[in-house]
Amino acid sequence: MDFEPVKLGEMPKESGRATFIRRLLTNPATAAPAELYESKVVSPKFAAGKLVYVADAAHLETIFVERPEDFPKGRIDQRILRPIFNDGLLLAEGGDWRWKRRLTAPVFSPAAMKRFLPDIVAPFVTTAEAFLAAGNGPVDASGAMKSATLEVIDRLLFGGEREIDPDAIMTHVENYLAPTPWMVAYALFGISPAMPFPGQRRQSRARDGARNILGEFVARRRAGERSSDDLTNRLLAASDPETGGVLSDGDMVDMLLTLQAAGHETSANALTWALYLLTRLPAVQEQLIAEVDAVTAGGPVTYDQMPRLLAVRAFIEETMRLYPPAPSLSRMARKAENFSGVAVEAGAAVLVPVHLIHRHPDYWKRPDAFDLDRFLRPGRPPRTVYMPFGAGPKICVGAQLALSEMTAGLATLLQAVRFEPATGGEPRPLHRVTLRPADDLLVMAAPRGGRLRPKTSFTAPRAA
Repeated sequence: MDFEPVKLGEMPKESGRATFIRRLLTNPATAAPAELYESKVVSPKFAAGKLVYVADAAHLETIFVERPEDFPKGRIDQRILRPIFNDGLLLAEGGDWRWKRRLTAPVFSPAAMKRFLPDIVAPFVTTAEAFLAAGNGPVDASGAMKSATLEVIDRLLFGGEREIDPDAIMTHVENYLAPTPWMVAYALFGISPAMPFPGQRRQSRARDGARNILGEFVARRRAGERSSDDLTNRLLAASDPETGGVLSDGDMVDMLLTLQAAGHETSANALTWALYLLTRLPAVQEQLIAEVDAVTAGGPVTYDQMPRLLAVRAFIEETMRLYPPAPSLSRMARKAENFSGVAVEAGAAVLVPVHLIHRHPDYWKRPDAFDLDRFLRPGRPPRTVYMPFGAGPKICVGAQLALSEMTAGLATLLQAVRFEPATGGEPRPLHRVTLRPADDLLVMAAPRGGRLRPKTSFTAPRAA
């Protein structure tokens, strides 16, 4: 029998403004209207033409691939992300985006990934050892994955020498993002940025705290020897191959903050959902373990082995189909459009419900069921039907790094540990820019081949 894991819901048909606002403030992605399963383009009556949900693959091809300049990041992203990430790759547009993308692309090349893979694997070895040392008690999978991926970011971006406190930065980022549902609602309904909302002062302090830490770090690095081979120094040394332009100190802060926040949060959440799925799919877990053992022979995962971890990577991709790291994307229509007979006004907010598209019955067989073979079969799903990292020219520059991290990280954990359910309850998906479990996700971690011993409490180690 197919296993259908817990999912985000959608707004019931014919819901009005009050239901929409309530869902925006509690779990924004669930405000996507259920009518999208039938028509794929929906503009709610209370915001006709001004707010449009698009789940149609052909129109998404227009938005993301064919005419991305006509659909820049919308007022939701501008309101939420610009104050903290400024003109990093998440928000840069036009020529500013193009030269920054050209400059950063070589930093994430396959050669760079080969160099950095040992630094990706090492934190997951430490995490597996911590799981085993806990006596197989309830493990906070969400906390452990945040810790592991934060240490990966520390090693890759900052050399792992503790020149900077990545925990402090991420605490600031989390505090900044906490009131985002209010900002989403304000942006969609055109409420002035001057209008206060709960958590606003704390958010401002968090924004300044994160940017100040990184600003001081960049200044030290720029004035220093720069001998370590990490992504910070590679970015400082990089130049645009067409213009010779280099990143200013402000650009570097934008870039590092974007890479740390986006890279850490998305990978941590996807791996947390992966561990949840492993606890519900013991036969699949055994299949992955068999592949990991055959490929690695018990040694550390290496770059050359990655192409042979086919089932592990397919598992990660199916996890991101069911639980996309960014469950909703937003764009703005620069000019009036018509999508499937639905009028879209110039300046309208165009919302793309990725989580609903990833489970739409017109695009997927058994859309709510987990199917490992989905990404093992020949061929790939259309790029606007499966887009955990976006689509088109602005697809996430770190997508391959994230896939490598999640594949190598999960394989490393499975070399030492089997995962089993810790409770009978199901997690509740929560949209807070990224998609995460609403509460800590507890699992049982058993040594490979061992029996579960009596439960003990466990607190995931922080990156050290």
